[in-house]
Amino acid sequence: MLRSPVLAERWEQPSALAEFRVSGLAGHLARAVFNVERWPAELPPVGGTPIDAVTYFLSGTGPAPHLEDAVPRRIRAVGEQEAAVGPAALAEEFDAARARLAVQLPTMPLDRPVGVFGHVLPLDQCLLTRLVELVVHLDDLAVSLEAPTPSVPAEATDLVIACLTRIAVARHGVLPVMRTLTRRERATVPIAAF
Repeated sequence: MLRSPVLAERWEQPSALAEFRVSGLAGHLARAVFNVERWPAELPPVGGTPIDAVTYFLSGTGPAPHLEDAVPRRIRAVGEQEAAVGPAALAEEFDAARARLAVQLPTMPLDRPVGVFGHVLPLDQCLLTRLVELVVHLDDLAVSLEAPTPSVPAEATDLVIACLTRIAVARHGVLPVMRTLTRRERATVPIAAF
């Protein structure tokens, strides 16, 4: 998707996400990989108790923030910062980071503590948070470009769906999630992980 000619054509246009331009969304998507390279190079916060990916995502529990709140504004701004190099250079940087990670990650223990926005996660859970970001925002970018969403390997989608389901269960309870998945006539409220 980062090499799509349509991405370059729509770079300055609004994306499928409110208040996000296509460029910022592309930068945010790429940042999921860039952060996997950055975070293990930094020392995690001292004394932090490691948490899993579900707990990490639930740490922002509460109503969805308003789009003009500080955190959503910062997310958009940082996405634009990553995208400032332009679509071609962003794709090159993304591919280079992926190539370096293909060599580095297999040498790292999966229980290695990693600092993620003030939290400590074992490396495998840190990677799961980034995988969720990649899969979700890959679809957002595809919709923004009016292109088919690229397929993702089943191993990745299985992990992402399991994580999102656990988040939805924590937010809404087992019965509402089960009914949404199996008995839509009994589903009473919309269920979402985020």
